[in-house]
Amino acid sequence: MDATLEDEAVALTRDLVRIPSENPTGTEARVADWLEDYLRKLGLPVERDRVAEGRENLVAEIGGAAGPALVFLNHMDTVPAGEGWTRDPFAAELTDGKLWGRGTCDMKGGLAAALVALKALKGRIDRGAPARRTVRCCLVVDEESPWMRGAAAAIERGRIGARDIVLACEPTRMRLITAQKGAMWYEVLLSGRSAHASVPHAGADALLAGARTVLRLHAAAAALPASDPLLGRTTVVASVIQGGRKTNIVADLCRLEVDVRFVPPLGVADARRLVEGAAAAACAETPGTSAEVRPISVDRPPILADLGSEGGRVLAGALREAAGVAPEPAGVSYYSDAGLAAARTGSRQCFLLGPGNVEQAHGPDEFVDVEELRRAALVLARLTARFALDAG
Repeated sequence: MDATLEDEAVALTRDLVRIPSENPTGTEARVADWLEDYLRKLGLPVERDRVAEGRENLVAEIGGAAGPALVFLNHMDTVPAGEGWTRDPFAAELTDGKLWGRGTCDMKGGLAAALVALKALKGRIDRGAPARRTVRCCLVVDEESPWMRGAAAAIERGRIGARDIVLACEPTRMRLITAQKGAMWYEVLLSGRSAHASVPHAGADALLAGARTVLRLHAAAAALPASDPLLGRTTVVASVIQGGRKTNIVADLCRLEVDVRFVPPLGVADARRLVEGAAAAACAETPGTSAEVRPISVDRPPILADLGSEGGRVLAGALREAAGVAPEPAGVSYYSDAGLAAARTGSRQCFLLGPGNVEQAHGPDEFVDVEELRRAALVLARLTARFALDAG
């Protein structure tokens, strides 16, 4: 049974990778249709929640018992394939112990492992095992955007509650992740006054104010005393800079996009103040310029899950049983739908666990290790059975 489960996780991942679901250049519609058909063939009722035109979340569950559920919160979208591949990003090629293609690692491999675990649980229940608790599968759109609209919609519609145990099968190399850095994106609009470049004093250089903003941002982040044992230090990246009109004109406009990854005790308001303070100081140093700062992402504060909670104990038990691993608190610098669920519900039972290495995500020649994918199916099957069938 275990080998069959593991084989199916690999086959299902290949099927999913062959259906592009790129965001923002495509949609999740085709893969959602395919997944709905898969779930209905298991005998599960499936509900669709509209998020935007042509984009719907899927929800299916087993059990229906009262009380907290185990929620697999997995996204159907991937980033665009992009350039630089040495193989077809949608062929799902299987070579050298690796499965290659866009989404293999982030996160169609993890999604597939969760689905076959759900199938194994359904089989046990159909054979007479009593379901004492509910396992819910939320397949969502739009994780690969700063707004995470799919997860937000699932939370707003009560698909995920404060007492539920949430697991996103992101690429963690099957290491249980309990902490995520906060992640906020900001647009900084700097305004100045144009003038002939031969008389720069007659203008107000918005590009200079922008450059000074970037330097002050890095200095401010480096000066922060806050450091977290799991997440490290706060970091700032000014990832986009645009401005100017012509070589011989003093720039009257400059636009920055800034990524702030921050750790407790800092919150979203602190991250914004960091950016606003740097921009204000830069403009004060550049007479005639001014700045406006606005967020270009949903609020994503730092997340710390509790390994000693019921969810943490269930996950730890499944990992020990199936993989011989005793989890310890661990953190990542990227953000996930599980982080948004924790932020909006106040839950400290939102975790990450899945096959793949985030270093392979989002780039060309993305892959997932096949043995790790097989192990993920086994661990998640143990987890769902332990949670749903154990009288505990």
